Amino acid sequence: MCAEKEPLACHRTILVARHVAALGFDVQHILADGTLESHDDALSRLVRQLDLAPGDLLRSRGEIIADAYRRQGEKIGYRKAEV
Repeated sequence: MCAEKEPLACHRTILVARHVAALGFDVQHILADGTLESHDDALSRLVRQLDLAPGDLLRSRGEIIADAYRRQGEKIGYRKAEV
């Protein structure tokens, strides 16, 4: 269970749920109001949030989703300060 209010800001959504979904499990995210959002719907929302073109003719949906995962991971990932 994650303590994040917004699933798209949660490392479990970006790092773990993608692999669980790829194994064929039905991944559902619990939103702040208690409703459920499918992982696919969360990814569509992430693509819109990052202003990535969902209908990009030069890239497949998989490539767009991979880009969205990478960008969101960079935004929410922990980075150790350089000494």
